[in-house]
Amino acid sequence: MGIKVAVYQGEENGVLGIGVKVLDDQANLADLLAAWQPLCDDEDVYRIYGNCSSSPCKGCKINCCNTAYVIPDLIAFKNIAKQLNISYTEFIFNYFQADKYEKGLLRLEPEPCIFLADNICTIYDIRTLICRFYLCSNLLPSTEQFIYDITWTGVAATQLFALEEDLIGPISQNGLTSFDKLFVNLLAEYQDNLQVELFKKAKEYKDIPLKPFLKSL
Repeated sequence: MGIKVAVYQGEENGVLGIGVKVLDDQANLADLLAAWQPLCDDEDVYRIYGNCSSSPCKGCKINCCNTAYVIPDLIAFKNIAKQLNISYTEFIFNYFQADKYEKGLLRLEPEPCIFLADNICTIYDIRTLICRFYLCSNLLPSTEQFIYDITWTGVAATQLFALEEDLIGPISQNGLTSFDKLFVNLLAEYQDNLQVELFKKAKEYKDIPLKPFLKSL
C-alpha cells in the first residue's frame, strides 16, 4: 500500500507553514492522523512556544492542555466514555464543565484538562481531534481550513448527538462568555454540513473519508 496522505513544510500565499497533501481519493481520517502524529515529536518543526522554537510536544513546559477549550468530536466522545466504562450521561456529569453543559455546551473540565495528570495526557491514544491536530506551529492557510472543517464537523456531530439523545438541552445564550459564543457560532456554522452524518454513522476515524472535505485544500 502506498502513502495516502503526506505532510510537508512549504509556502502558500507568502505564508510559511505545514501543509497536507491527500494522495489517494480513498484516504480516510485515520490516514491523515497517522501522517500528522509524527509532527508532534519532530524537533525540526518550528514551535511558536517551544524551547528555542524546536521542542517536541511531549514534556513541553507551556502545555496548552492546561488551558485548552476542548469539545470532543463524536468518535472521541464515544471512545472515551467506553474506555471509562460509564454511560454518556455519567461522562458529561463527571468530566464536563458544569456551568457550560447546563447551558447546552459540552466543554471538557479545564484548567488543567481533567484528563491531564503530571503534565501528561491520560487518554492520549483516544484524545479528541482538537487535541490531535493542535500544534503551536504555523499551518498553510488551506491546510488550516481543511483541519478546521474536519474537526468542527466532528464537534458539531457531538452536539447534535447529545441533543438527540437528550443528554443536554438546547444552547442557552444567557451567561455565556464571548469566548463561549465564538464556539457556539462555530457549532451553528457546521451542524448543517452533510459531513456531520459521516461522524454520526462512524465507529472509528477510518470510517471518515477525506474526499468530502477536500474542497478546502
